[in-house]
Amino acid sequence: MEINKVQNHNQTSFGIKYANKKAWNKDVLFAFEKSNVIKEIDKKYPEAKVHYLKMSGEESLANSEIIHTLIMDVELAKNKLYRWMLSSHTENVPEKHLIKDFENLTLNNIEESSAEKLSPIESISINYKQNPIKAFLSKIFS
Repeated sequence: MEINKVQNHNQTSFGIKYANKKAWNKDVLFAFEKSNVIKEIDKKYPEAKVHYLKMSGEESLANSEIIHTLIMDVELAKNKLYRWMLSSHTENVPEKHLIKDFENLTLNNIEESSAEKLSPIESISINYKQNPIKAFLSKIFS
């Protein structure tokens, strides 16, 4: 007989949910968890979620400078979405600004700046070119 590990079901899990907690910068995570805004969110929106994403990439094909973008989306409710976003040429600048913003960020600021829908972070277009040999053969045999 196989016995599964017993879990302690007396522990309650409440408060903001992290969509990708392992992706967070440890200093940003610490500052967020110690901020007053998270306490306010937990009280009023027990089902709230937070998403954190850091991306780095070239600004454009013509300009080979690296841009570092940090995005934090807070979903208070289905129709109350808030996005904090900052891009910089310096890698650790977005994290420093976000940590500093936690000092003054309040739930009221988030609610006032929230939207029902957020636009995509970035859109890409893919141009598909048909293989020239296949195009030539399809012209001949069609």
